[in-house]
Amino acid sequence: MEKHEEETTRNIGLLVAGFALGALVGTVMGLLFAPKSGRELREELREKGAEYYGVAKEKMAAAYEGSKEAAARAKDKVGEAATKLRKAVETGLQTAREKFQSAKEEEE
Repeated sequence: MEKHEEETTRNIGLLVAGFALGALVGTVMGLLFAPKSGRELREELREKGAEYYGVAKEKMAAAYEGSKEAAARAKDKVGEAATKLRKAVETGLQTAREKFQSAKEEEE
């Protein structure tokens, strides 16, 4: 079930990224085809570029933090699974030793 949730989350992320990219391209195209002087257009492009750079920087920071949290959760799950496996192996070895010892005692 977790794989499905991860895939859904990734797909939603791609959808949002697609909308953001479409908005950015639409904005740039609108600015390029708007009847403005070169100076006005350059100034507006500079302002919008700074604005989008700030938004992108915030989104990247949020994505980085989210990936760090996801990695920490995955590490915890791996650690829990390793602990369970270690306990199961120890139990299996103990049981095998006990059976071996009882079989040895029956031979004598």
